[in-house]
Amino acid sequence: MLEFDYQKPETLDELIHTLGQDGSCIIAGGTDVIPRMRHNLIQATTVVDISRLTELSFIQQDQNQIRIGALTTHQALVDSSLVQTTNPALTSAAASVGCRQTRHRGTLGGNIGNASPAADTIPALLVFDAQVYLLGEAGKRQIGLVDFILGPGKTQLYAGEIIHSISYAPFDGAWGAAFQKLGKRNGMAIAVVSAAAAIQLDGQGHVREARLALGSVAPTVVRSPKAEAILLGQVPTPEVLKRAADAVSADISPISDIRSSAAYRQHAAKILANRALTVAFEQTRGKLS
Repeated sequence: MLEFDYQKPETLDELIHTLGQDGSCIIAGGTDVIPRMRHNLIQATTVVDISRLTELSFIQQDQNQIRIGALTTHQALVDSSLVQTTNPALTSAAASVGCRQTRHRGTLGGNIGNASPAADTIPALLVFDAQVYLLGEAGKRQIGLVDFILGPGKTQLYAGEIIHSISYAPFDGAWGAAFQKLGKRNGMAIAVVSAAAAIQLDGQGHVREARLALGSVAPTVVRSPKAEAILLGQVPTPEVLKRAADAVSADISPISDIRSSAAYRQHAAKILANRALTVAFEQTRGKLS
C-alpha cells in the first residue's frame, strides 16, 4: 500500500511554499503519477494535489502569443477553437492521448513534465518553438521547450518549481501544421513513432519556414534539421516532401523495445514525416494571397 501525506493547496503561494519541503511530488490529473508510484518509479512522502488551482487552467491569446496553463486538460485543447485555428497539430496530438476519460484528466503540463520521448503534445509544440514558463520561490523564468527536456523523465525543472504555462507564436499567411501517430492499436496506445510538421509559404508558394519534429525515435522528441533544410526555399511538391521525409533518418536514433524494433521505427519515421508534411502542405492551399 502506498503511504504518503496529502496536501491540496488553494493558492499558488501556498503551493510554492509546500513544494519547498523535501519529498514532495505534484499530482494534477494523476494519469501518469499514480501508475509510476505504484511501480516505485516515484518515491514521495508528500503528494501535492494542484487540481484546485484554476489560475493554471487557461487558453488565451496575448498579443502574438498563445498561452496555455499547465493544468489545461487534453480535452480542453481538443475543444478550443483558438488552438484549432493556431495549432491544428496540437489539437490532433491532444485528441490522440488515451481515451476520453484520460483526456479529461490528463494535463498539458503533466505531459510535458514527464519528459517522455513518446509524449504526444511535445512534437506539436516543438514545431512552433514553444516556450515553457516555470514558477518557484525565486520567481518566474522562461526556457525553450527544446532546452527544457534533457532526456527520458529529465527536465530543467528545479526543486520547488512548477510548470506554470506554455506559449507559442502562431504563423500567419499561408501555413499548415499536422500531427501523425503510429501505435500498436488504434486507441489508448503509446506512440511507436509520432511526427509533427509545420510549413509556411511565401507569396510565390515557396517554403519560407519548415519545421519537423519526431517522437519515440530518440531519448527526447527531436527536430530534424536535415529535413527542414531540404524544404526551405522549395516548392513543396510530393517529390520534395518525400526527399525531406527520407532525410529524417540522419537525425534520429531509435531503439528496440517491447513496442517496436529500431529498424521498424526508422522506416515508420520516414512514412509519418511524409504524411505530416503532406497534410501540413494541404492546409496551405487557398491561403496564398
